[in-house]
Amino acid sequence: MSNQTMTTPPLANYLIAQDPTLPPFNALMYEFIMAGNGVMLRSVREGLNVIAPFKACTIPGLAFVPPQFHLQYPKVPQTLLQEILRLSQNVAPQEILFHLSWQDSHWQLTVPLQTRDFLSVTRWESSSNILIEIHSHHVMEASFSQIDNEEESGFKIYGVLGTIFTQPTLRLRIGVYHQLFWEIPSHWVFNLPPQISDAVF
Repeated sequence: MSNQTMTTPPLANYLIAQDPTLPPFNALMYEFIMAGNGVMLRSVREGLNVIAPFKACTIPGLAFVPPQFHLQYPKVPQTLLQEILRLSQNVAPQEILFHLSWQDSHWQLTVPLQTRDFLSVTRWESSSNILIEIHSHHVMEASFSQIDNEEESGFKIYGVLGTIFTQPTLRLRIGVYHQLFWEIPSHWVFNLPPQISDAVF
């Protein structure tokens, strides 16, 4: 029997990248990494791990740590995004919110309990197994609002689907516990159908 005591990782950890090879992730929420190209934020959860740019600067003598995005599941199929578009068009001019989670070896689309109106949609509750959260902006462009910035507080992939009747466009970003938002191309996560454009190339 081992005499070693298991220690709980800290909520946040802080690293100095003196070598390009980083140690294993050791935090409950995130790690700040001081690197030659600035400060990076690393976070890991089931199905997703990222190293996102937090503050760009040059720090001589430290290793370069590039941004990284690793989705550990297959991309979300076109059919689910087409269903998201169809349901968004059906409820317009109200907004609608969707959850995507990986269950039983496939992506599961759900519409959680929510309050909807013309300019906002608010979920009643969330769950830790939700990896992707998308809401519609009907006739408005695919951009995140200040309300979105305040409400999107977990570590998830967040998306907004805009201009759904003219040129449907999807914008995605990673949110890490209100520390940062990092916009990423939608095709990193979705197999996009022809009628939906990627807002970030």
